[in-house]
Amino acid sequence: MKYFSILLILINIVYADVFQNKNLKILKSLDIKESFINNPLLKKTYKYYAKYKKIYMYNIIDNGYDLIPIIQNEIKHSHLPKELVTVAMAESYMNLQAKSDKKAVGLWQFMPVTAQRFGLKIDKYIDERRDVYKSTKAAIKYLNYLHSYLGKWYLAVMAYNAGEARVVEGVVRAKVDKLCKNMGKKCKTDEFIKKYRKIIKDYQHYGGKKYVPLYKLYKKLSNVNITLSDLLKYQKKLKRQYLPKETRDYILKVLSISFNYNKEKFIKLAQKKYSSSMLKLTYVSVKVPAGTSLYYVSKILKIDYKKLRNHNLQLKYSFTPPYNYYIYIPANKLKLFTRKFNPKKRKYIYVYKVKKGDNLLKIAKKFDITVSMIKDYNKLGKYLHINQKIFIPLSYRFVKYKVKKGDSILKIAKKFGIPYKKIIKFNNLNTSVIRVGQVLKIPQRI
Repeated sequence: MKYFSILLILINIVYADVFQNKNLKILKSLDIKESFINNPLLKKTYKYYAKYKKIYMYNIIDNGYDLIPIIQNEIKHSHLPKELVTVAMAESYMNLQAKSDKKAVGLWQFMPVTAQRFGLKIDKYIDERRDVYKSTKAAIKYLNYLHSYLGKWYLAVMAYNAGEARVVEGVVRAKVDKLCKNMGKKCKTDEFIKKYRKIIKDYQHYGGKKYVPLYKLYKKLSNVNITLSDLLKYQKKLKRQYLPKETRDYILKVLSISFNYNKEKFIKLAQKKYSSSMLKLTYVSVKVPAGTSLYYVSKILKIDYKKLRNHNLQLKYSFTPPYNYYIYIPANKLKLFTRKFNPKKRKYIYVYKVKKGDNLLKIAKKFDITVSMIKDYNKLGKYLHINQKIFIPLSYRFVKYKVKKGDSILKIAKKFGIPYKKIIKFNNLNTSVIRVGQVLKIPQRI
């Protein structure tokens, strides 16, 4: 029994060493000094995630089992540190539809301006921040840019959260404080320190107008060494710390998730999930014309509409925008798509004939879309004409229903799970009275 206990202790020591070595590799890959492994803030955050955030970690793997391998593959081919996959985990919980109060969207939580800056398209029909392939490529470009701009990966990760200017300011302040500390009493009268402090104050007061001198100072002080611990140090009596609390917590969160993700049990679970996801369908991009309905594509490919929709979340609607675009379809359905897809088929683009008393607002309300959408899909003149044909991109598909004895609009509405007013509106009924044998169009959201 005694020997068994000693063996267990030795195994635990060896395992602890291996585990710590894994963590040290993570720190090294992000340009963080190995000594940071003993940082009290890191230890506290890591223990919190290890003890109280186990379900959070399991859910990340559950949410992202078919997304994480895609991100890992893109990062691998871009020669970035593989640990940067944790940025997406920390940002969005591996949810493509994640949306913040500040209007950041998608796996990588891009703000609109940054997304467009790195090549993602956003308009009233599409949002490519919800495209796992395109958003990951954009995130890689952004992180690469931040790394080349700031010189270290951990600074790039923090700048991803706070912005490069805020990180530059924090680093400059920390370096000037270190220079001052090394000088001792001479610091108060040193002309260079006074000049550096003024550059910092000017930036804090005037913002972007005074950023260039600050960044020049950042480059000038490149030989002054500071650590991540220095940047995370809390400064008493100062309202503006080197970095915002959110950013300080963010880098600790990214590292803690990376450490936990490297644990044997999570590695095994992830491998099991990812291997099962590899057996699932892979998707490929195909170009399609304006107004292509995902419902139509799901029908000709004989696949579940909801699954197809979930792989095309870059589309805000169930149809493509009023210009040539792309959709993702299962790779093993590509030949069938090439054979069956008819670009001229407009089964789910409703052709509406203008009636007396119609106007664009009235028609838009009828089909639950906007006036601008009708304009985008049609070359319209100044006025509408009776019997004029207009293409309507449908948010609904229609099921034909033959009225039976005992039916009422309310009964039919309950049967199909829609408001009865929708049936009245989509069938141009002036009354709720219906007759046996009458054929109604029942709208079903797609």
